[in-house]
Amino acid sequence: MRCGDMPKPVIAAPRQRRYSACRVEGSARIVRHTAAKTRPGWLALAGVGIAGMAAQLAIHDRSLVPLDEGQLLNIAERLNHGEVLYRDIYTGIFPGVYYVTAWLLALAGSDLIVTRWAQMLVNAATAMLLFALTARVTRPGWALLPVGLYLFLVILSFPVLSMFNYSPLSLVFALGTLGMLVRYQESARTTDGLGVGVALACCALTKQNFGGLAFLAVIVTYMATRRNAPGIRRSVVGGLLPIGLGGAAVTLAALGYFAATGGLYALLDATLLTIGDTQLVAYNDPLPPIFGAHPADDGRFVFVYTPPTLFNYLVRAEPFFGAIPSPFLRSTIIRLAYGGTIGALLLAPFLVWGLRGEAPRARNAALAIAVFATLLFFGLFPSAIWSHLAFIMAPVLPIVAMASDRIDRTLLRRFAVAAWSWRVAWMGAALALILVAARLSGDIRRWHPDPADLRAVSVSVAPDVAASYRRAAAFIEECAPPGAPIFVAPDMPLLYVITGRRNPTPFDLTIPGNVDGPAIVAALEATRTRCVVYKPTMYAQFAPFEEIFPELVGYLESTYTRASVIQEGAQPWYGLIRNRSER
Repeated sequence: MRCGDMPKPVIAAPRQRRYSACRVEGSARIVRHTAAKTRPGWLALAGVGIAGMAAQLAIHDRSLVPLDEGQLLNIAERLNHGEVLYRDIYTGIFPGVYYVTAWLLALAGSDLIVTRWAQMLVNAATAMLLFALTARVTRPGWALLPVGLYLFLVILSFPVLSMFNYSPLSLVFALGTLGMLVRYQESARTTDGLGVGVALACCALTKQNFGGLAFLAVIVTYMATRRNAPGIRRSVVGGLLPIGLGGAAVTLAALGYFAATGGLYALLDATLLTIGDTQLVAYNDPLPPIFGAHPADDGRFVFVYTPPTLFNYLVRAEPFFGAIPSPFLRSTIIRLAYGGTIGALLLAPFLVWGLRGEAPRARNAALAIAVFATLLFFGLFPSAIWSHLAFIMAPVLPIVAMASDRIDRTLLRRFAVAAWSWRVAWMGAALALILVAARLSGDIRRWHPDPADLRAVSVSVAPDVAASYRRAAAFIEECAPPGAPIFVAPDMPLLYVITGRRNPTPFDLTIPGNVDGPAIVAALEATRTRCVVYKPTMYAQFAPFEEIFPELVGYLESTYTRASVIQEGAQPWYGLIRNRSER
């Protein structure tokens, strides 16, 4: 029986929405397209995960980021030795990544390479989630597009997306929240609602701004799709209750732990009450000009907005495929990355509107993706530098796939030759990106050829980096006996891990934020800390060290003597020993 021949009911049935082939009769193209949008099978997901791991193998054990990775490792070791975050150790970030890292190190060994393995899994999981989400709103082939673009972004942004840290971990929980919410829209199962809440709480407990934005995205998406979600037939309160219960269970357990260990007020103060002002003052980096001119001789601009691998070619004056990257190429990549992200978000509402004639599952999933990507974009601020852009680009990539799929279908319906040209163009771009990624991976390995040969650092690094850390470790081991406190400033906390010496202060990094210079001085004085490794030059993003921490600089100059020049050049390191009269 054809749809048009179906008999009419004698008794009027209650009004309800029907989503069948009859509703889209006369548009077989849409029916076929809708049927193609299904959950990917486990085999396909496994293949994406394996590809994600394989793409990172060449670079996962190269370089190190002393500031971020050093702080993470040292905090994890301090936690494993009985200290409590916020009560004994300062950080402005929610606790998730620090305790996860502590558990990983306790389980697999205290070494940086353990966190690199963890980040490989995080990136593979991110790729799998992007594939699963995109497959619900595009045809299967286009669902691979976000996967390829994300894995290329991992290499282009090295080491930003190759180190285990709070942003990538929170991002994968945010994508997990989105995936569970889409399932909940379809099924209305209480377990799926609980899963949304648990994933959301894990996202928030890892990075507070991502968590807040993901929470808002859940509410907006749920309210916008509740009436036409096939699986949800509950009241607003009844539908949101499982989400709230799942989130509350995880959140209250975490808060209970810190309340019991005396760190709850310090947690709230460091991560919510005081962080806002310090972020706006010290980390206020606006979006780079999308259409306007870029400064030609501003080294800081180049450093914070240029993809890290491209920046390495610039500082080394090395050719890339036969030519040294020009300022025009650098500016073009910056404009495409930032402008393309914003452009995709502006396009998203039109793509969702274009699905209005399709089954609600695809339309609701597209709306959820658009809402999450748009709101998570604001996690870029106040510091809109490349290393923050790299994280918020991931949720935008399914929108790129949706647009590409829509263009392909439009061309296929009207101009078959043009459609095939569109596909060939994308295949050519994919091949080009594979070649570029292979070249970048090879050069990353070449730039970091030497095993670090340091305790707890089983990665390969540049020769000068390894030499500096070995000399600093030798100075500390000669100056401070095992178990004695040392102090390192401003941004080399990896030395605590390498030497096995403890930091007597709560601050593993002496950088802008709620870091208390007088409190550091008091701790060094109370413990009569004998040895200090001091680098007067701050990270390029910050103001000079002596301007930010004048009390600490004055104390170091008056209380310690320069006993060793560990590293010379533009960023010298000094070994300081407490004056005899001060011991």
